[in-house]
Formats: sequence, C-alpha cells, structure tokens
Amino acid sequence: MSDLYRLVYASKNLLQGPEEEVMAAVRQILDASQRNNQEVGVTGALMFNAGAFAQVLEGPRRGVEATFERIQRDLRHSDVTVLQCGPAESRGFTNWSMAFVGQSSHGQARFNSLASESGFDLARLDGDQVFAMLHGLVMEEEGIPAAELAAPPAAPAPETRGAAGLDVAQVRAEIAQLRPDSGMAAADVPPAPAVVEARPRSEAARPAGARGATEAALSVLKAALASERQRTTDLRAEIDALQVALAAAEDRLGAMRGARDLWAGRARLLAQAMAQEAAGLEDGAETPDAAPAAPAEIRAA
Repeated sequence: MSDLYRLVYASKNLLQGPEEEVMAAVRQILDASQRNNQEVGVTGALMFNAGAFAQVLEGPRRGVEATFERIQRDLRHSDVTVLQCGPAESRGFTNWSMAFVGQSSHGQARFNSLASESGFDLARLDGDQVFAMLHGLVMEEEGIPAAELAAPPAAPAPETRGAAGLDVAQVRAEIAQLRPDSGMAAADVPPAPAVVEARPRSEAARPAGARGATEAALSVLKAALASERQRTTDLRAEIDALQVALAAAEDRLGAMRGARDLWAGRARLLAQAMAQEAAGLEDGAETPDAAPAAPAEIRAA
C-alpha cells in the first residue's frame, strides 16, 4: 500500500477582528505550516472565508497524521471535519509546502458556492470537490492554462538543461535572439526573474516589434518554468517512491524479526527439553541395579 496520503478537511473559522488582524493571524498560520511541513515532507493548500477553513494535506502518512494532530489543537478554528483521507497516487501540490489561495474574488466565489451547495454544513462538503477547487486555484496562481493541466509539459532535451537544473545561460541566449536588436550579447540580457517582473506601463506606447519580442521572451521563460516545475514534480515523485519502498522494507524487516524471535524461542524450548532428557539419562546410569540373589549353598552356610 502506498505511503503517500492525502487528507482534506474543513473547519469553522474562529478568527475575528479587523481585516489586518485576521490576515496577520493567517500569515502566522502559513509561516508555521510551511516551516513544519517541509520537515516532514507534507505539501498542500489552505483557503478560508469569514465562516470556514478548507485545507489539503498530502505526503507520507506519518507526516500527514502528525500535522493534522497539531492542526486539531489550534484554537483559531473548531468543528474540524475530515472530508477525505486515504492513500494517493501522486501529489497535487508538489511545489507548495502550504499554498494560500482564494484571496481573489473568483476563489472566494467558488468556495462560497461549494459552501452553499452543502447548506453551509461542513459535514456535507465533498472532499473531491474541495480538493479540485484548491488544486485549480493553485494552478491559476502559477499561471498554468487549463490545457497544460490536462497534459503536463514534457521535459526538454538533455542538452537544453544542465544536470543541476535550469540552464540560465541557454534561456538568456534564446531571449537575446528574440530581441529586435539581436546584436545584444546574451550576457547583456537581464536575468530571467527581472524579465518576468517587468511590466510595461502602456502596451500601446511600445513598438509592435518590441511587444512581439517581449511576448516571445515571456513564452521562453514560461517554457523554462514549466520544465523546472516538471523536474520538481519528478523529483518529488522519486522521493515518494523511495519513502514507500523504505516503509515496505521496514515492514518486511519487522516480519523477519518476528519470525526470528519465534524460531529462537522454539530453539530455546527444544534445548531445555534436550537438557532435561540428558539429565534424566545420566541419573539413571548412576543408580546401581538390584544385586542378584546369592546361591543356595551360601544361604545355607
């Protein structure tokens, strides 16, 4: 059985006060979750509205159970209700020790819609729907179109990425080739994050060639990001597989130790029985047989 577990729960939100205080409390929850979850290999997502929390936890079974036990003791919510719990084939939040989603009006609307469908009864929420909602919102946060969700991007050819990960020089070179003034050296192109963060103040004010080059550069960066995301997913899958193999090996080792102890006990009992039998034989050998009757002549004398 897979050691990868998923747990989906909902609870009543007890956070009250001004929005700033509520958000500060949520940030504290997230910081603690991200720190603790990394230590036990747990990933997931959290969202809340004025009435409820919804959260997904996934990872090794022991890590998920320990995390959930700690969550249940948190006094900032109540009526913790498990909606789904059991083995999972793969993670839905590979890159997130704990993602915070649902801040947008779109996310809040989806959560409120699920809550209304259940009659605002936590026990009637559907675990699969809550998971799908949180997973979809996280993918939107990452900017992944629905088409890419249905078909994960394939890893690029080995020559486009070094063994250590993203080949930044290669990405810069590809971006430099897309610029209108392609004579610029690749080394002069800003690092990838700077290109991603840049936002033109007015698209209409930019030349068409520049806009096209920017869109092409963003496309290159998006492909590189998708490649790194897939690499992270593959590595996480390898870790999960190793953890499952380790758990299975520990189970086999425990069974072998049990069998060893059983046979050792039987051997001790057999040795004791043999020792007792040998002692009985020695006692019998040391006891003289009854003396034979004396001849009649001797008796008569």
